[in-house]
This record gives sequence, C-alpha cells and structure tokens, in this order.
Amino acid sequence: MGIILMLFSVYLAISALGMRVYNTFLDAPGFFPLILGIIFFIFGLVMVISAVRSGSVKATKKAFSKNNLITVLLASQTKRVIILSFFMVVYIYGLIGRVHFTLATFLYLIATFLYLKSTTLVKSAIISIVSALLISAVFQYLFNIPLP
Repeated sequence: MGIILMLFSVYLAISALGMRVYNTFLDAPGFFPLILGIIFFIFGLVMVISAVRSGSVKATKKAFSKNNLITVLLASQTKRVIILSFFMVVYIYGLIGRVHFTLATFLYLIATFLYLKSTTLVKSAIISIVSALLISAVFQYLFNIPLP
C-alpha cells in the first residue's frame, strides 16, 4: 500500500504542477494538490520503511500466493468493492459534466444506498436528495466553487 500511495502521490504532484498558474503559485489551483502529493509520498515512504523493518515482505509473498489471491477474488467483499468502484467510475466519468452536478450526486448516492441495502427506498431517496442539495449549496454558495 505504501508503494501505491507513493506512486499516486507522484501522479498527483505532476498533475498539480501541470495546472495553470494565474498570479502566483501560492494561489494557483495546483498548490494544495502538490502539498497533498508531498505529504502522501512521505506517508507512503514511512509505510514502506516500517513494513520492510517489521518483516512484512514474507507476509506479502504469502498474501499474493495463487491460492490466497483466488480466495480473495471470489470473496463477497471483493464483489462489493468492485461494484461500488464501478458506481464511482460511472459517477465521475459518466455523469459529472453530462448532467447537472446535483442530479449526478443524487443518482450516485441513491444507487449506492440501494445496492448496500442500507435503508428503505424512501429514506434512501430523502437522504440522497438532501445530501446532493446540501453538497451543491455548500460548494456553490459557501465556497464559491462553480460546479460542473
């Protein structure tokens, strides 16, 4: 996980540095993601160093054995993660920018609630509507961030 975090942090930092600078870099939209990238890299490095020191290399080899991987891939939790990840991909790449942000967020939330069977359809719809409207209002009116 530490290595994945480090790779993600490098991608995040490169993307942040590629963002347009308007006046100074301190008020550029890429400043905060760059800081996060640096912090994530440090955390990932700490994770890798502590894992190597504690002898986790042997446990990692065991975890990635063929039998263990098959067991993990066939587990119901893995199916749930894959489906929820699919919902996120559809939300991010399929809905955002194509339909109004509030509607996209509502559809994502209600699909997630219904899949997880967390509550009834009516409660899921109410929670999704209120959450989508609240998120949209906070970003638009409190933070003055235009939504896609």
